[in-house]
Amino acid sequence: MDEYHARHVGLFQPQLLEGKSVLIAGAGSVGSQLALGLVRAGVRRLRVVDFDRVSKTDLCRSVYRARDVGRLKVDALADVLGEVRSGIEVAAAGQSLSEVDDAELGAWIRDADLVAGTTDHPPTQGRLGTLSYPTRPALFAGVYAKGEGGEVICTLPLETPCYHCILGGVRGEHGPDRGRLDYGLSTGQLAAEPALGCDVLHVTVCATKLALALLLRGTGSAVEQVFDPSRSVLFVGNSASWIWREPFETVWAKAERRADCVCRATADGSTADLFALEGVG
Repeated sequence: MDEYHARHVGLFQPQLLEGKSVLIAGAGSVGSQLALGLVRAGVRRLRVVDFDRVSKTDLCRSVYRARDVGRLKVDALADVLGEVRSGIEVAAAGQSLSEVDDAELGAWIRDADLVAGTTDHPPTQGRLGTLSYPTRPALFAGVYAKGEGGEVICTLPLETPCYHCILGGVRGEHGPDRGRLDYGLSTGQLAAEPALGCDVLHVTVCATKLALALLLRGTGSAVEQVFDPSRSVLFVGNSASWIWREPFETVWAKAERRADCVCRATADGSTADLFALEGVG
C-alpha cells in the first residue's frame, strides 16, 4: 500500500479515490478548501473553474499564500495541491463559467465523477444543477452571511430531488442571508461578506466528507455511510440562530420533488423537460 494512505486504513480502499475526478466550480474560500480536502483524501484529478485572482483579502480564509496574490486562483490552487502530493492533475480553467457554453460544460460534467458547485451564487449553482442532474452526482456548498452557518445540498441522478427542488422546497424564503459574494463566476461583481475562516471551514469540512461519501457510494466503505439519499440537504450551524438551537449543531432536511420542476420523473424513470427551466444559463 502507498505510504500516503497509511492513516486511511480501514476507512476505504485507496484505489477507489485514486481514479476519481471532480469538477469544482468556484475556487474561493469554500472551493479551495474543498479541493485541498479531496486531494488529501486521495483524489488525483480535478478540473477547477474560476476567473478571479487571489487578493490579500483571500488569505484569511482560503488555502492561498501571500506569494499567490495577483495570480489566477486556479493556477495558485494547482500549485498548492501539487505541494501536498505529487502527480496531482489539475485542469485549471481561468475563466468565467458564463463564458462556457452548455455543450462544453456538459462535457466537463461527463468527464467528472462528481460535480461540486462552490460559487455561493444560486443562478450559477442552478445551471450546474440542471446540467449535472441527468448523469452525475453533485454537491452544492454555501456559507451564510457573517459565517453564521451554511448549507450542503447533495443530488443524485433521478434518485433525489434536483437542486431547484431542494433550494425552493427546504430552505424556502425564511433562511438566513446567503450574502452577496458571487466569486465573479456569473456577474463578476464582488461584494465580500465578513466571516471567520474557521466558520467557513466548518461548513467546508462537512461538504468535503459528503463529497467523499458520494465518490465512494456503493463501495461498502465506512466513509459513504455519512450520506443518506433520503435527506438531501445538511444545514451546518456556527451559531444558535434560525433552526440551530446550539452553536455547531447540524440539521438534516428532506426535500420532495416539486410537481412543476424540470426534474420530475416520468413513469419509465426518465426526466421530462430537463433543460426547460427558465432563467438558468
